Amino acid sequence: LYDQLVEAYVKANPSPEASVFYAGILYKKGKVTEAMEYYKQAVDLEPDAFKKAKNLYKIAQLFEKKGQKSQARNYAYQALKANPNLGNAYLLIARLYASSANDCGKSLFEKKMVYVAALNKAKRAVAVDPSISSKASKYIKSYKASSPDKKLVFTENVQPGSSFTVKCWIGETVKVPN
Repeated sequence: LYDQLVEAYVKANPSPEASVFYAGILYKKGKVTEAMEYYKQAVDLEPDAFKKAKNLYKIAQLFEKKGQKSQARNYAYQALKANPNLGNAYLLIARLYASSANDCGKSLFEKKMVYVAALNKAKRAVAVDPSISSKASKYIKSYKASSPDKKLVFTENVQPGSSFTVKCWIGETVKVPN
């Protein structure tokens, strides 16, 4: 009954807060697609950029959980457009990239270069939001350790510092580590 009342209220008097609240109820019930629609409604209705960014970030997290990496990244970037200092959105993108390492390259070098893209996003997270530095430092340490080492760069006959484009859905150009 409570859920029905909330739904009726949201439909009769749509507001960003009510939409987010109802989206949360739907999500907890496993109705992810419906929840996403209400989060999107909240974004459309929200005049405050910071709250809009927060809702866009929630949508990005939902897409991440569904394994829709490209969609998750798109919403994370939209969140960053609304609030450029949302470091957690960069960390989400870094996680998405790192989780694609085995899918985005044929050789070991290409796969490890995905971690360079993830590392760049994690570093960017700290740059825009120092309050998440302890969380981001764990990502940075992990991605740095997974990046190509000097020996691998040498054996691939690639010039350190040169540009490299990470393939598949990432499509990002990064610098080969020294």
